[in-house]
Amino acid sequence: MFTALDWSIIVIYLLFAFVMGLLMTRKASVSLSSYFIAKRSLPWWWLGTSMAATTFAADTPLAVTGIVARAGIAGNWFLWCSILTYVTMTVFFARKWHLSQVLTDVEITELRYGGRSASILRASKAFYFSIIINSFVLGWVFRAMSKISQPFIDWKIILGANIFGTLLNFWPGFLIFDNFNNTLTVLVIFIIVVSYSSFGGIRGVILTDLFQFVLALGCSILFAILAVQYVGGLPEIFSKIHQLYPDTADSLLQFVPASDNPLLPLEILFIYLGVLWWAQYFSDGSGYLAQRINTARTPEDAEKGALWFTIATFVLRTWPWIIVALAAMVIFPLDDPARYHILGAEVGTDREMGYPVLMKLILPPGLLGLTFVSLLAAFMSTVDTHINWAASYLVNDVYKRFIRPNASQKHFILVSRLSVVFVALFSILVASQITSIEKSWKIFIALGAGMGLPQILRWVWWRANAWTEIAGMVSAFVMSVILYFVFPEVKDEYLLVWIVLASTLISICATLLTKPVENEVLKKFITRVKPFGFWKGMVFEKQMNLQIIKKKIIIWILAVLMIFSGMFSIGYFLRGPRSTGVICFIVSVVCFWRLI
Repeated sequence: MFTALDWSIIVIYLLFAFVMGLLMTRKASVSLSSYFIAKRSLPWWWLGTSMAATTFAADTPLAVTGIVARAGIAGNWFLWCSILTYVTMTVFFARKWHLSQVLTDVEITELRYGGRSASILRASKAFYFSIIINSFVLGWVFRAMSKISQPFIDWKIILGANIFGTLLNFWPGFLIFDNFNNTLTVLVIFIIVVSYSSFGGIRGVILTDLFQFVLALGCSILFAILAVQYVGGLPEIFSKIHQLYPDTADSLLQFVPASDNPLLPLEILFIYLGVLWWAQYFSDGSGYLAQRINTARTPEDAEKGALWFTIATFVLRTWPWIIVALAAMVIFPLDDPARYHILGAEVGTDREMGYPVLMKLILPPGLLGLTFVSLLAAFMSTVDTHINWAASYLVNDVYKRFIRPNASQKHFILVSRLSVVFVALFSILVASQITSIEKSWKIFIALGAGMGLPQILRWVWWRANAWTEIAGMVSAFVMSVILYFVFPEVKDEYLLVWIVLASTLISICATLLTKPVENEVLKKFITRVKPFGFWKGMVFEKQMNLQIIKKKIIIWILAVLMIFSGMFSIGYFLRGPRSTGVICFIVSVVCFWRLI
């Protein structure tokens, strides 16, 4: 249980977040543009830090702990392949998103395609993203917070056994996260997040994100240091891993899996690097990333913010979680049943619980409360982002576009705040059905896998039309449902390949079998966005277009090398050999120098 000092830190932070939302209420209430994209007025480091805070999330350190226990450090290539995704977004699409001047990413469908099919696509994607995709994300985030809070908060003591028992008797069984105690914790935090998110809009969300990211990153680093000290130092961690797991220790500590790695087959790595990174629904920056990019005051701020987000996400935050995961494998051995049930949590059957249980085991009062608050902040940052983002779809792309297009801005703001509450409530229902965070991640990626390539094509190929995206979205959803039902024992990565292949083929066929976009619509899109690639009747010189593409590819390669080498330089400094770390660091610095 927490001490009085821990509780004081938690309460102060919750009050801070609530007050920030109230302070931003007036600015958020001016218009939809103010409520959802801060009237395109934010500097690059605000939006980049906010994106990093959102992806920091409370679920990620838990999932990383589970991944390392199952597949070793190299298992994180499931996450690291997204470096390619985010650099692609930064180099090729961030500026284009800002130039499009849309409020939401799905609004661009009517700008790009026009006609009835584009309207159908806009409404369909608004529903799919806000209700299906978004609720899935929030579902596993709520589940993560339930796991995090389990070792720390006991409502039977706080409320008393009688009140707790009365509430339990009346509570619906389908709204339980593991147990009723965890459910109460999540719902209390949920009410606070929904309150400040609905008041302050995106500006309030981003302002709290700035503080949340610094707090979450600082505490994760401090926690990793204390975990290392608890075991006896990094050399001791690596030594004990070899003692405890003599058959798999080398594989557990590999950064890149070898051909004989029993934990992560090499073909899985090829799937991550060859398919996964471009097949994700946000391959071009769609979703909440586009919303953040559209808050930028200039196209240059959009690019800089996206790059800073990618650096902060992978170079800064990766290793503290991995170090804690390795420490958890030493402190809670995988094959030691005596350590499975500790401090009220089943660490053996649920390795993701190793992170919060280790917090409770080694952190002193005060620091424990602060570290818990850092995860609470990460949780709140993700939740407030996603409910604001989902509400933007429901209001701008459904309600305003198809139901009440001529309503006042005041009316739209009211509907926006109600939509925030609705999305959050629906997500609670989804969360109660989720058990594994990592498993949920992979199902989620499969559901959106059919949108990755079509959303890239719309920026670079004139022939892409609304049916390209519709076919990809529907086929991926149907294939995911069928394959996960028929082949429940097959690895998620293998199922993903078949889903991507099928949805890609179907979307290309749908493109070629349907009419192209009208020339007038294409000209309007080209004039506003100034795309590069393959465009019929392009209004700028072909040679200039080729030069732009060549330059972008060089920048892309440099940025990818900079981030991967920067991330691995830290890993090699920690694990060794440090000479390799020095080489990676030099490569990262040289690439950065070439980029600026």
